[in-house]
Parts: sequence; C-alpha cells; structure tokens
Amino acid sequence: MTAGTTTQWRDLLVGGNLPRFLVLGFGVWLHAADTLLVATVMPSAVGEIGGVAYLAWTISLYQVASIVAMASTGLLAARLGLRSAMVSCALVYALGCLASALAPDMAVMLIGRALQGLGGGALVALSYVAVAQLFPERLMPRLLALISIIWGVSALCGPLIGGLFASAGLWRGAFWAFGAQALLLVAAALLLLAGARQAAAGAGLRIPYRRLAVLAAAVLAVSEAGARASLALSSLLVLAGLLLLALFLRLDGTAQARLLPRRPFDPSGATGAGLLAVFTLAGASISFTTYGPLLMSLLHGADPLLGGYMVALESASWSIAAILFAGAGPAAEPRLIRCGAIAILLGLIGFALAMPNGPVLALAPWAVLQGAGFGMCWAFIIRRVVAGAAADDRERASSALPTTQLLGYAIGSALAGLVANSLGFADGAAVAEAKLVGFWIFAAFLPVTLVGAVAAWRLARYPGGQAG
Repeated sequence: MTAGTTTQWRDLLVGGNLPRFLVLGFGVWLHAADTLLVATVMPSAVGEIGGVAYLAWTISLYQVASIVAMASTGLLAARLGLRSAMVSCALVYALGCLASALAPDMAVMLIGRALQGLGGGALVALSYVAVAQLFPERLMPRLLALISIIWGVSALCGPLIGGLFASAGLWRGAFWAFGAQALLLVAAALLLLAGARQAAAGAGLRIPYRRLAVLAAAVLAVSEAGARASLALSSLLVLAGLLLLALFLRLDGTAQARLLPRRPFDPSGATGAGLLAVFTLAGASISFTTYGPLLMSLLHGADPLLGGYMVALESASWSIAAILFAGAGPAAEPRLIRCGAIAILLGLIGFALAMPNGPVLALAPWAVLQGAGFGMCWAFIIRRVVAGAAADDRERASSALPTTQLLGYAIGSALAGLVANSLGFADGAAVAEAKLVGFWIFAAFLPVTLVGAVAAWRLARYPGGQAG
C-alpha cells in the first residue's frame, strides 16, 4: 500500500498544511473564475465603452499572457523564491484588474486583460510548484483533488459574481472585487508562506524570450485578424499567424531546452495525437464562452446572469463527468476517449442549430453534452499523452498540456472573432447579424472538431498511451 492511500483528510489540518494550501487555492481561484466572470460582464462593458470588434481579444490576450507566464514560472520561482514570486504575480494581477475597472475604452481594457493573464497564469503554475515544495508527497493526491474542486466551484461562482455586478449595472465592480481579492492573496502569502524554500527546478535556465515572443506574435496576429472587417486583410493576418506558429514549433524543436515534447502535433504517435486533440478540441469549443452570453442577450433577451450560468453549465458538466468516470479501468479508456470526442462534436452541432432559434433553455442540453464530453475523456487523454512520450520527454509532455490547451483557447477565440466580425459584428452588434453569427460561430469550427475527433480516435488505438 502506498503512502498516498494511507493518508486521511484530517492530515491536511496538521503542521500548517491547510493555511498554506488555502493560499495556493486562492491563486487557482483567481485564474479559474476569471474567464467566466469576464464572459458574463463583457456584454455590459462593450455597451458602455464600445469595442465589440475586439470582444474576442478579452479572452485571447488573457490566454496568450497566461501561456507566456506559465512557461516562465519555473525560473521566476527559482530566482525570487516561492513567496516573493506569488506576491509579485498577485500584484500584477491586481494591477490588471485596476486597469480593467477604470478602462475608458477597449484599448485600456485589453491592457488590463493582458496583465491579468500574466498574473493569473503564473499564480496557477506557482500553485502546482508549491504543492510539490511545501507538502509531503503522500498528501499530493488529496491536494490535487482539492484543486480540481476549486476549478469546479469557480465555474459556478464566476458567472454568478459577474452576473450580479452586470445585472446591477456595475460591471466595473467585478474587476474591483477581484483586484481586492488579489491584494488579500498578497497579504496571505506574506504571512503564511514565510517558510517556503526556494525552487531549484528552474535554476540556471533562461527564459526563452525569442520563442515566447514568436508564439505571442502568432496568436496576436490571428487575434487582430478577428478584429478586422476586411476579409482580405484578415486572411493575410491569419496566414501570418500560422506561419509564426510554424516558426515557433521549428525554433522549439531545435532548441536545447525545449518547451514542448518532440513532434508535439504528430498524430502518428500517442503524444502527438493527444496534444493535437487537446489543441483542436479546446479551440473549437471556446466560441460558446466567448460569444454565448452576448448572443443570448441579443437574440433571446437573456440577462447577464442567465447567460453566464448557461456558460457555467458546460463547465459544471465537465467537472461532474470527470468525477463520475475517474474510476474507469484501462479497458474503458478507449471508449471514453472516443465517446467524449463524439459528444463534443454533437454539442457543437447542437449549438449551431439552437443558438439562432432559441429559446435559451434549448442550449442547455448541448452545453451539458459538450462539457460532459470533455469530462469523460480529458483525464485519459492527458494520461496517454504523458505515457506515450519518451522517458526524457515525459515531464515536458506533462507541462505542455496546459500550455497547449490555453493556446487552443486563444487561437479559437481569435478565429471566432474573425467569423463574427466578417458577418457584421465589426460594425456593431445587431439582431440581424447575430442570427448569422449564432449559426456560423459554431458551424465554422466543425472541421476543426473533426480533426480533434480523429486525433482522439487514433490516440485511443495505442495500448495504454504508448507510442505504437
């Protein structure tokens, strides 16, 4: 019997474990609730400050900044120490909330979102570093389970908080509230992480600024394409973004200290097939989070709270399905991976048919189906991605998973903006255009979802995730 199986929940109450974990969980909460909070308040925000053409950027910039922050967190913790790194990142997040709360226009809002992404992404990565540093290894399974619960709770509370502020006409208050929480995290970290030892994993490593700059430029080029009404210019920007992404993969593949595993999106191996599935399925599913609340408001008169909770329903279904299928044995894994991918595909089709016609409640089954699809297959995709990597690449494959997921979200959100603005949203959100957008914002991603489903199907063929 391993140490992990003999621990009890009460072990978290001794030796100062619980207060330290609450600090780490606070950092996870700020990041996890942020996207759903912003998805709920942004329809009210663009009504006041304008900039609907850049609505997708509020998601894309946050995700891009989080990617950069996550890739740099190991070195940050090694240089500053865990406590100082967490305090610094919480202050950056708070500064971003301040900018968003005071934003007179979309330009300042986007600056705030980028700062929130830098701080929030780093806080999540630091929380996982801290679990390994500050707690006995035998407690890790229970600590990671608690982190999963925090993600699930944030899916419900993020839209609630944002919806309450937006319904009261105080959307800026949502950013003030999260900025204040970040300052509370600063105080808690200073008090409760005083004994945190300095990390060693990132010592001697340099932040790969050039590769990260190329990656950020790739996503931002696609994001700018989504904000342009000119189809010709948008197409050129998309092409530039794809070329920059290819350059990043080439630079990373030849670097001595790679960020991604070898051949990260090659479907001929388990790791490549799994990462390709993560990237495409994440990118294809972000349209509902990015544009769902706005479309529900324009087409069906849904208030911000209802729109936010329809988005949260997808996240809650993911968490519930993950719990229900967590104990599935190896024999069931291939079926769950394939069924999950099919459920995501069917959910996207359902959204395309239900969003233009309504009513709002007609969206609920598809939100549940898409969320449950992710929940039933995600953990097994991750396990096979890591198991299928070479021995010297497994840690890199594991760390590449959240980065790949965020990259999919960022590019998917940007492409959703491209679809929406090419159909008239760049000139202002009106009901006539909203019906078209409500269909194509989902239908346009069906080919991407099919690629993800095929990649997931191939991944399920490898026994235990090992490369075949």
